[in-house]
Amino acid sequence: MTELSRRRTRRAPTRLLPLLILAVTLVCASATACTGPSTAASAGAAPVAREPGHAAAVLTEDASGLRRRRQLFGALQILTQRCMRDRGLRYLVTSAGPLPPAGATTADTIGSRSAPGYGISTALGRMNRGPTAQDRYVRSLSAVEQARYTTALDGPADRTAPLTLPSGASGSYATGGCVARARAGLYGTVRAALEDTLVPQDVDHLLERYLTTDSSYQRALKRWQHCMDGAGHAAKTPAALIQSLQARAVQGASAPELAREQRAAATADQRCDAESGLRSTAAAQRDVFLRSGPAGTRARLETVWQHRQQALTRAAALLGQDPG
Repeated sequence: MTELSRRRTRRAPTRLLPLLILAVTLVCASATACTGPSTAASAGAAPVAREPGHAAAVLTEDASGLRRRRQLFGALQILTQRCMRDRGLRYLVTSAGPLPPAGATTADTIGSRSAPGYGISTALGRMNRGPTAQDRYVRSLSAVEQARYTTALDGPADRTAPLTLPSGASGSYATGGCVARARAGLYGTVRAALEDTLVPQDVDHLLERYLTTDSSYQRALKRWQHCMDGAGHAAKTPAALIQSLQARAVQGASAPELAREQRAAATADQRCDAESGLRSTAAAQRDVFLRSGPAGTRARLETVWQHRQQALTRAAALLGQDPG
């Protein structure tokens, strides 16, 4: 058995515990099941979505999207804890960390010009130093207790369902246990919760490959790289630049150092993006990619957007009743 791991994307952080808990995996049915075709496959009889619309929004990570992700994570943690408590078991909620500022710049969007930054704090370093309290608790259990606990949390190994991604990669996911129950409680179904993470990652991976062949994007990228190099912030992409700053936080950079470094980098990034047109070119080519690709892929992303809005509504109500 092998696993279909979280795909690397333009906006994927170097490490982002505990948000990586959101990055679920699929257990493949065979050693070859995780290698899908090289181009996006149609999703069968899915409804047609002719324009990028919400599909493009799902693939665009801005500061508001980062904040909503933390909201969803917090709600899933609370629902998982309640389920485990109902079974007479302890579950320690893991914090998603501080909310990024509303004006944070991301790999996809330019944020506040008056307070440039990426919303990276020293909390990222603290969260990456060793296992979480929940992990430590599970490790403290005896082998027999761990087995019982894991079954309650993740469900029996034989309770799974299949899932095929737009690229054609396929596998299965757990449908039992408190994690699955929490996902279904927030999104309506376990599948919808998993697709909220896996489908955009899968399509984003295909988009990355498309952009490597697009001459307009490659020219804009080279202009951005040249500008950033001249400003003393050499980086291959905005995502790589952000990842390097996240790595600094994980390595233990002080708050003043981290604030100074990311302000300087974000200031240069904003200027170089304006001069190169990198992000606007990427957005335009993303829309071309979506319009020219299979209608089923756009429809899958549209469905993800709809389920996400429903989950956000439930999360807001839940966190209002039981904050943190």
